[in-house]
Amino acid sequence: MVIDVHCHILPKVDDGARDSGTTVKMLEMAFQEGIGGMIATPHYEYGMDRSVLNKRKKTFEAVRQIAMEMKPGFQMYLGNEIFYSDSTISALEEGTALPLNGTRYVLIEFPVYAEFSDISRAVRNMQYAGFIPVLAHIERYKGTKKLDQVRELVELGACIQVNASSVTGKMGWLSQKYVVNLIQKNLVHLLGTDAHGCVHRRPEMRECLMYLNKKVGVRAANQLSRINPMKLLGGEEIRG
Repeated sequence: MVIDVHCHILPKVDDGARDSGTTVKMLEMAFQEGIGGMIATPHYEYGMDRSVLNKRKKTFEAVRQIAMEMKPGFQMYLGNEIFYSDSTISALEEGTALPLNGTRYVLIEFPVYAEFSDISRAVRNMQYAGFIPVLAHIERYKGTKKLDQVRELVELGACIQVNASSVTGKMGWLSQKYVVNLIQKNLVHLLGTDAHGCVHRRPEMRECLMYLNKKVGVRAANQLSRINPMKLLGGEEIRG
């Protein structure tokens, strides 16, 4: 089962789905793309109180029920895409920010201008606190434009996520070339659509997997889209 580990499908909670109609269209697209499960990862920034979390949980349960009625067997899970700050760990420990499906895996993002030293420090801090950082769309950051930088982050214990749109070249050929190189060097663990709607930034995965099947092989594509995501959901160790 293909799992989308990064998606903004919950309506009216962040800059993702603008309403429930958009959510339904995104679900229909996901089904057509062969996606069998999805982690809803609404944005989190420090300062959001528990009332926000409670509202999101209710929204998630409603969407999960809709998805099950539309396509029995489709699985939905909850987490956050957390904008990293010095308060991230306390927010996780307090329960106002959510890891992925209640595991130790935590999806974190940084500003695009983040330096390598900032990102590596965050990885160390998360590790020391007992969490496993999943670095969202690694291809975006100023501090992770070199293979050796990403390799060091992996050696520190980070999991690396890239966006399907980067693999297919929708974010430019330079980004595509870099991401595929990372995958060929076994420096990527997870794929996500990072979908935000049904017109732009859609939940598209099929083209990405077809491309990877040809470029790096079916086994590697399955590892990124099926095997590793299932390990993540179960809290199991993901190895490169």
